[in-house]
Amino acid sequence: MDRLRLMETFVRVVETGNFSAVAREAFTTQSAISKQVQALEAQIGARLLVRSTRSHSLTEAGQLYYERCRQVLDTLEEARIEVHRAEHEISGVLRVAAPVTFGRLHIVPRLPEFYAKYPNMRIDLQLDDNFVDLVAAGIDIAFRVGELKDSRLVARRIGTAYRATLASPAYLARHGEPTHPDELLRHNCLVYTGLATINEWGYLDEDERLLTVRVSGNFQSNSSEAIRQAACEGLGISYSPLWTYGEDIRAGRIKPILTRFLLPPLPLNVVFQPARRPSLKINSFANFFAEAFKRDPDIAQIPAAGTPPARHRKPGKRTPSRRSA
Repeated sequence: MDRLRLMETFVRVVETGNFSAVAREAFTTQSAISKQVQALEAQIGARLLVRSTRSHSLTEAGQLYYERCRQVLDTLEEARIEVHRAEHEISGVLRVAAPVTFGRLHIVPRLPEFYAKYPNMRIDLQLDDNFVDLVAAGIDIAFRVGELKDSRLVARRIGTAYRATLASPAYLARHGEPTHPDELLRHNCLVYTGLATINEWGYLDEDERLLTVRVSGNFQSNSSEAIRQAACEGLGISYSPLWTYGEDIRAGRIKPILTRFLLPPLPLNVVFQPARRPSLKINSFANFFAEAFKRDPDIAQIPAAGTPPARHRKPGKRTPSRRSA
């Protein structure tokens, strides 16, 4: 068997984490995949994997060889795309991951414009509010909202997710509108459990000191879609990115409150697999959405209702101040 085929098998074994998954992909047996890896080890004269009954791990030589194999395979894939594409066209399948609501509101609606520019591209969009393992899932590029915890990923900042405190007019009519974050302690707050802080909501006061309020309520969810719907139904107060509620605000179904207080924004990044350099199609996709988000009022503009523009300068040194129940 040729070495390139063996390299492809070895890379998939490393990325999926087991022989059986690769065997299913190749419509063969686990024993056949294991023999291919052994044949590759024999060809290069080095042990690449340490095997046990249930798992395997890379040797030092295996880690180095995997990184070089990944680079070679990426280069070959890029060459294939460039040879077969027409002038100024980009083709091939791009596997994309994004949070559910973000994908529905800000990726899918832009695909017609994207396809008009790149008609030979095909998008495989995976929507999941949990962070997807890019390598194991074979994802080329993923949208991430918030601070990145995995330092191994290659990231590119393409926007900012400004947040707001929001409630429906019906809820405010029944319970009154809070004028200070401390008053949230007396309100029913809708808690999104996908955040690391979960029920701690942060605000910057007039002196740009960070105020943290520990909120509570009778509804929480790991789905930003569910939190949005609950807020629109008048169940309580939400603390969410503005891009989640753009159409709801314009339609009057939801209203930003506590607008005197700036909420710490979240970075909006695209991330790539650590062992791969961004290909032509990945860069084109990222560039397209970075430019699109610059024109999107729900992403590009800082919420400024009732707040002097001077409040929106880049915050300097902050003095933490914590308030909790």
